[in-house]
Amino acid sequence: MKSQDIVILFKLISLELQAVKERATGKEAETLVFLAGSEWKGWDDSDGDTLPTNSDSYSVRALSASLALSKSEVSNSLNRCREIGLIHTNRLSGQPLVRREALLDFVKYGIRYVFPAKPGAVVRGIPTAFGAPILTGKVMSGGDLIPVWPDAYGKSKGQEIAPLYKTVPGAVKKDELLYHFLALVDAIRIGGPRETKVADALLRELIL
Repeated sequence: MKSQDIVILFKLISLELQAVKERATGKEAETLVFLAGSEWKGWDDSDGDTLPTNSDSYSVRALSASLALSKSEVSNSLNRCREIGLIHTNRLSGQPLVRREALLDFVKYGIRYVFPAKPGAVVRGIPTAFGAPILTGKVMSGGDLIPVWPDAYGKSKGQEIAPLYKTVPGAVKKDELLYHFLALVDAIRIGGPRETKVADALLRELIL
């Protein structure tokens, strides 16, 4: 498994949730209402435009464009995830679907060991982990500086956290849900028991 696999899996979940936006009821509607209207952009608007979502968004070409990965990287990643059982194919649409609970279990128990991260130098960037909007008021920082993904257009200064994959800062600017998901994953990667518990609960609330 490679770190970009995690990014692609959460992108697929984001696409699934966005696809039901127009007919959302129950849990899906609650998720979308919860996120709607929140101030989530930790960067200048001049760098990044949200992409429309449609059935073509699941294609290798579209995933490649939205995540700034090569088509071979996307294809290889999807194949790896199928082989280990994190993706299955919808029989009617042919679209790849994520086994969400299995992914969340891996994130909760394994991500910090397989893809560890530690705060680094002070840089300009995009807030992540407990510095991100999704966790505002829910957990407290252990210091004065928030964790950030390095980015020239970022609005915050904080301690550098290497994203799961180098293209993450650009990819999240096009997808609000993906930003929330990966920020919560980072809280689990670098946080203690309290941060992990809160981030895991939020991920499950949004995704399951």
